[in-house]
Amino acid sequence: MTKFKTALTFIAVLVMSANTAFCANLDSIIKKSNLDKTSTIAVSVKDAKTGKTIYEYNENKLMNPASVQKIFTMKAAYEELKPEYTFDTKVFADNNGNMYIKLSADPSLTTEDLKKLLKETKEIYRKPFNDIVIDPSVIDDKQWGTGWMWDDDTNELLPKYSPYTINQNKINITITPSKNGLSEIKNKSDYHMMFVNLLKNGTSNNITFERKPWASSDMTYVTGTIHSQISRQMPVNSPQSYFTTELKKSISAAGIKYSGQIKIAPVPGSAKLITKHSSDTLENLVAYTLKNSNNLYSELIFKAAAAHQTKQQGTTQKAVNMLKKYYADIKTTEKLIIVDACGISRNDLITADWATDALNKIYKDKDFDKFAILLPKPMEGTLRDRLINISLRLRAKTGTASGISSISGYIDTKNNKKYSFAIFIQNHNEPVENVKKFEDEIINEIYKM
Repeated sequence: MTKFKTALTFIAVLVMSANTAFCANLDSIIKKSNLDKTSTIAVSVKDAKTGKTIYEYNENKLMNPASVQKIFTMKAAYEELKPEYTFDTKVFADNNGNMYIKLSADPSLTTEDLKKLLKETKEIYRKPFNDIVIDPSVIDDKQWGTGWMWDDDTNELLPKYSPYTINQNKINITITPSKNGLSEIKNKSDYHMMFVNLLKNGTSNNITFERKPWASSDMTYVTGTIHSQISRQMPVNSPQSYFTTELKKSISAAGIKYSGQIKIAPVPGSAKLITKHSSDTLENLVAYTLKNSNNLYSELIFKAAAAHQTKQQGTTQKAVNMLKKYYADIKTTEKLIIVDACGISRNDLITADWATDALNKIYKDKDFDKFAILLPKPMEGTLRDRLINISLRLRAKTGTASGISSISGYIDTKNNKKYSFAIFIQNHNEPVENVKKFEDEIINEIYKM
């Protein structure tokens, strides 16, 4: 018995020594970095199975999580809607010959989907319609998050989100230099957008897009120099106007005739379903959201989940309430500040300690494996060029904004431990690639445990 106790004591000492060395190594990585001198770094590492804290540094500081927040908002929505949920855009007809299009806040809806839906409508309902009525009541009409930056209005990663969403609320434009020094901006969509073209021919493409809401919100100013033709996606000013433009085009393509107007109103209870378009399943939409860090998808899924839970119009606040209910057993959940789904708002504040607690809660769910594979792994999505050496051992979500970098997720260590981790870095002025290398160094050290 004495020998057994001695062996246990020896093993415990070895484990303690390993943990001490691990913590010392992480401390050294952080202290040697320039980031720790000028920025705020927060790190939390926990055993996913036991919840035991393995390492922590500034773990209780409230930090902006950037897109890491999508893990937690999408998990709350996933639990509410379930993996097999689809966004169904439905077409109805009432007794007066009016067509109703019930929107679902489908983030993936395209013009081709709408054309197909209306073509099926024409094949089933062969008579002309009076009015075409849109019902957008599934979610509210707030198109941008609290605390989002006005100068991101032309950022193709941050289009306005709306129940009227189609083609991710972006149009394709091409800009071509010309021989007489005047460049040409060509809008490939029927949606009208005003451009103030101040571009000049130059030796490189150095182009800035800006809207000036204090002057005119429907004008996009294009300045700088252009050397060769470029194509890019441009967020639309008005999702509702854009949707209506694409709807008219789709009605015409389907050969549908109507004698009235395009209006907005709820679908009456007496209206009968003609047909519907169903999106891909939620699990695939969430996988796309997390792996590509798609902001518009996250916002619409989050609000739609709130609508589903409350049986009322979906809003961000109702979605946040849904999230806090899901994570309610984590003591500090009520202290969080969450104002959007995607984490881009500077008002969002969570701690690294809460993030790892939340990851551990997710780990304990019976469907953990199904949700975990929705997160990016190295060589995939936003991790496509990172941490290739541990590609089969990591599932994590990155976050990047001006002066902010983060990464959080799960790692299977070299010694087959499963750890949850969160790394938040805020107020840095380093090149982004240097900050990501620093994060990778910490993660590789965690892997060695």
